[in-house]
This record gives sequence, structure tokens and C-alpha cells, in this order.
Amino acid sequence: MTSIEWYRVYHGMPEDAKLKVVAKRCGHLMTHVVTVWLCVLDAASRHKTRGTVQVDSEQIAVVQDISQKTVEDILRTFYEKGMIDQNHRLTGWDKRQYATTAERVEKHRNAKKHDVTPSNAVKQNVTDGNALKQKNSKNDPDTESRVQIADAENRSADSRPDSDAEADSEKKKTNSDKKIRERAEKRESEREKQTSCGKQILEQMLDIWNAEVQSKLTPDQNAKLTPKRQDKMAQRWLDDFQQDMRAWKHYCEIIGASEFCLGKIAGKGWTIDLSWAVESSDHVAKILEGGFSGGNHPPKAPACDVPALQEAWDRVLEAFQKKHGKASGRSWLSSTRIIRILKYGDGAVVTMRCPSKFIQEWLTTHYLADLTRWFAEATKHDTPVTRLELIVEASV
Repeated sequence: MTSIEWYRVYHGMPEDAKLKVVAKRCGHLMTHVVTVWLCVLDAASRHKTRGTVQVDSEQIAVVQDISQKTVEDILRTFYEKGMIDQNHRLTGWDKRQYATTAERVEKHRNAKKHDVTPSNAVKQNVTDGNALKQKNSKNDPDTESRVQIADAENRSADSRPDSDAEADSEKKKTNSDKKIRERAEKRESEREKQTSCGKQILEQMLDIWNAEVQSKLTPDQNAKLTPKRQDKMAQRWLDDFQQDMRAWKHYCEIIGASEFCLGKIAGKGWTIDLSWAVESSDHVAKILEGGFSGGNHPPKAPACDVPALQEAWDRVLEAFQKKHGKASGRSWLSSTRIIRILKYGDGAVVTMRCPSKFIQEWLTTHYLADLTRWFAEATKHDTPVTRLELIVEASV
């Protein structure tokens, strides 16, 4: 593959909705997200296999004058949003970029061919005439070059109305092509939304709702997926929960822990249902802001900064809750964080950051053996985790 020194930055990137979602999700400025995204695009263009990302977060932080933690948070969110896949490749690279210099040059030449109009051709003839005049002016000032110039000028004058009409026609065609592209891009965007929020996702959301909320409202009856509920749930999934099932689960846990939402407040006469919970972004905001629970939210699930480990970590948490109970899991693990995985040979070491020495020692004494075993089981088909390392926040 030919080495090239450029890449394409697409129109609308500074206000790209996906980048805005990334900024909101990771809690950093849009300017920082756009800056890191540009660095990612540049790195993908320079890589031997174009489109593959291999970046140094510390280098980006120093060069762009951003904290390294900010850069790492943004990069992690790019992975979580599917903008970079698990093979460290930009998912939209092949759609927006040329593969080789030859491909770019060919498209450029084709575009130049379309730019040749009768008006341009006449202009070229006039230029040729001028050149001929300059060449012969010293020896033969009255040669046929003057006639050629006059003829060219006459042809140019005669062609101007056609040239204007041609320009207007070309402008209309360009505008029409632009509208067609915009409609095609809109349809593609809708298809992407439908794909990213398929029936399987909605059913998983429904299962969580039934487990965390509906079981407390009507123990013998589950909520159902009506067509209207499906549409609303898909909107909330994309717009409010950023395609993060853990965020949806935490939302349901907040509702399930609210006596007001469950209709247990005397004299209020109101009980939440799934339709109300997914009706609008305003309803989601009211729940998350503590409007129905006095801000007394259950803690979020323990965090994982390694996208490749997220599924395995969820399985570990599920196993922990089954054996030791949800209360113990959230009490001892909610303030911990999975921060890295180091592979060696046929195994791997996972590092968990703890907020204090006390929690580190308690987890080591009471739960480390179970956590390590569950991690090994959850990763046995990939690179099995053979050791779980617990460190204190201050030692990071």
C-alpha cells in the first residue's frame, strides 16, 4: 500500500452529535473530545495498517496541554461507543477515507473532467492566442495571431449566455445531488439507530425492568413490550442512556428503591409504570435528579475502565451478588474500579483500585479468592485471568 501524508476530516465534525454524546458521557469538554478525536484520526492515518489506532495518552496529553486522565477517559468512551472496535480499528474509517493515493488521484481527475465546460475551453483558447501573440510580436506584429485572438474573443463573447446557462444548470445539479446525499445519509443514520437498538436490546432492557421494578409492583405479572413502548425505549436507549445497559440498570434500581414510585407513600395515589419511565428525557432526568427519591439513590455498579473486560466484570459482579448478596456487593465493591489488564504468556493479571487500605485488606481477606475464581471462569475462552491485584488509590 502506498504511503500517503494526509487523511480526510469530514464536514460537520466539530459539532458531530456522537462526539457530543462522548463529551456528556465521560464528563469532559467538547473541545477536548474533538482534539483527542483529531489525534486519533491522525494516528490511524499514520499507522502501517491505515485505520488502526495506536496512541500514547501521555503524549497526547503533553502535546495538547490536557490532563492524561481526561485523554484516557475520552479514549475509553470512544471504545464504549463503538467508534473504535476491540481490534483498535476506527469503525467508520473505510467509509470516510481513501485506501490509497491512487484512489484519491483518480477521484480528483474525474472531478476535474466534470469541471471542463465550453466556457473553460474558450478561455483556454484565448490563453493560447495570447501566448502565440507574445511569441510572434517581435518579428511579425500583423500576422494571423491577431486574427486568432479576435476570433477567440468573438467565440468567447458568443458563448457567454450558454456558459451562464451551463453554470446555472450545474449549480442546480449540485444542489440536487447534495439533497440526495443528505437524504441517503439520513436513511443510513436511521438504519444505524435501528441496528444499534434491535429487539434483543429492548428485551434485555425489559428483563431488567421486570427484575428491578415490576417484580415489586406486580410480583406475578411482568411488563410487556407494546409497539409504543418499543419506540420510546429505543429513543431513551440512544438519547439518554448512550447505549449503556449498566446506566439503564442503575436507572431501574433507582426507581425500584423509591417508595414514591412504587406507590407506597400514603395519600399520593400514584404508581410508576414502564410507559411513564420511558416517555421522555424529562422523566428520565426527574428520576436521576432525585425528584422521586429525595436524592437517596442506590450506589452505581462498580466501574470498569477496560472495555475488553466489561462483560467479564459484569459476570463477576453477578456471581458475587448471588453468593454474598447485592447489599454486600454494592457496599464493598461500589467504590472500587477495574483499571487495567496486563497479559503475559497464556494468562493475565487484572488490577483493581480500592479507595482505602481498609477496603483493600477486607476484600483480600474475605473475597479475593472468589473474585479471582469468577474472573478466571468469565475469561476462560479468551485470555484467562490468573491473578487479581488489589491496590490502594494513593499508590496509583
